[in-house]
Amino acid sequence: MQAGYREGITDGKESALQEGFDAGFAQVGAPLGRELGTLRGIASALVHFLTLSGPLSSTLDEARDISAQLASIRYSDIAPPDLEAEAHAREHLESGEGDDDIDIPEELAEKQKMEKLEDMLASMTADGHKAEAQRPTIEDVRRLKNRLYGLCGTMGVNFSDAQS
Repeated sequence: MQAGYREGITDGKESALQEGFDAGFAQVGAPLGRELGTLRGIASALVHFLTLSGPLSSTLDEARDISAQLASIRYSDIAPPDLEAEAHAREHLESGEGDDDIDIPEELAEKQKMEKLEDMLASMTADGHKAEAQRPTIEDVRRLKNRLYGLCGTMGVNFSDAQS
């Protein structure tokens, strides 16, 4: 009887987990990834074109800056918070459950360590003082998008269809 109960709970969790993943991927992950990938591609193509074109140094510098900033953005920087997951986690912490139940997959733990290391390195300055490092936000992506499309517009390239 207990084995059947555990199997039922496990099946229910897996089903809900898959549904949540499918919805999150379709509604948040894929659209954000697609937009960020498109912006990175446009910026890279523009940098390449301007590098081959020659003496437009201020335009090339602007394109390189935009491209570098877009390259530093992580999905976790711009994804909206999962309020339902946060509430669920708070519930378990308050009840004293789950302190030992949370197993972070090794791959995710390694990624988190690497991101912390990247953030620490980015915050270091040449004089040895620590700069206050702030991760980009979705608003930063919007500003970079406007700068990129503005730069393309000054060159006569129109992305009005891609902006929607």
